[in-house]
Amino acid sequence: MKQALLGFVLLLPIFARPLQTSTPAGTFPGRATVEYTFGQRMRFVLEGEGLPAISEAILYYTMPGMETPYRVRRTPEASDGLRVIYERDLRREPLPPFVPITFWWEVREDPGGWRSTEPQTFRYLDNRVAWQTLSAGSLRLHWHAGDPGLARSVLELARRSLERIGGPLGYSAPEPIDLFWYADPELARAAFRLAGLEIEGEVRPRWRAVILMASPDGAGLEALRRAIPHELTHVVLHDLAGGQPLPAWLDEGWAVWSEGPPDPALLRALQEPRLEGVSLIGLCGDFPTDPLRARQAYALAGATVRYLHDREGIGGLRGLLEAYAQGLSCESGVRRVLGRSLERLEREVEAALRPQPPGRAVLEGLGPWLLLFLLMSLGPFSLLLGGRSSSAR
Repeated sequence: MKQALLGFVLLLPIFARPLQTSTPAGTFPGRATVEYTFGQRMRFVLEGEGLPAISEAILYYTMPGMETPYRVRRTPEASDGLRVIYERDLRREPLPPFVPITFWWEVREDPGGWRSTEPQTFRYLDNRVAWQTLSAGSLRLHWHAGDPGLARSVLELARRSLERIGGPLGYSAPEPIDLFWYADPELARAAFRLAGLEIEGEVRPRWRAVILMASPDGAGLEALRRAIPHELTHVVLHDLAGGQPLPAWLDEGWAVWSEGPPDPALLRALQEPRLEGVSLIGLCGDFPTDPLRARQAYALAGATVRYLHDREGIGGLRGLLEAYAQGLSCESGVRRVLGRSLERLEREVEAALRPQPPGRAVLEGLGPWLLLFLLMSLGPFSLLLGGRSSSAR
């Protein structure tokens, strides 16, 4: 949910280490490392001790979503040509927290030609915090405050949530999912402000991390009962859609529905006059940033997914997911799977949300029994009519 809870993933060492693999032919066997001070600086170092001197080196590093990697040309720092350094000032050129970074060097030896180091990946973690870790299956919980018993309760909540969300869809996590639990919301917000970002609305499930903010006590655990399934839903849907973007109303609506019983605040929002731009068509793209519109958008999206599940079952929702995974547009997916337009679907949802006349629900529940009673009553009546017709002849 685009509020003080947030979705991301994957814990790797704070300081990247050389990969423990054999060196293929043509690979430069030097020692490539990286270290950083969160929000301050990041240093990449290449060392070639016992190897031919390096006359020139090019550092490449990239992040998810980048079409081309950063490319930095460097010359050796030392006169012996065995050490190359590149330092990035994170105060002037910040990086988003928890982003996975892959880097490698291309090296020109003297004498000799060009060779490359093995690519390495590390996670740019908020290492201002001393994370502790608990694991269960594909889930890893990282926490820094509170007692281990509470952390185990949170991890169990996540395990059950993932099972409940993914089980009906036949989902199995292809890679670990990491949950980072900030006990102090301001710590999390400060981490993102260092990169010029606000934490609200930052959801990147392809990074496979879930960032949570809740106090390390019973009240915090209650808050996480909604936050954890909501954010895990984004990761599950992202995986099942193969990374294809989903309509916001389906992605966020499914996450709201996964929270459990409807949030009373969202139920109240459904009864308010609809604000401009809050419609299923309008929610094919991004959600509104205005708090009032956002609240109504979450309410409408959650009510729509709940309605579809009640009417079409999990198969209908899975069909929509598969359609969008194939690249269909927001409108086309609904038409193919549900056989109606987004506008008509919205009218159906609104009709289902209107207060029902007194007794209507009872009559609808009794409908099949009333029909059966009528059919059974018509049997003797038909025989009576048949007997009278015979007497008349």
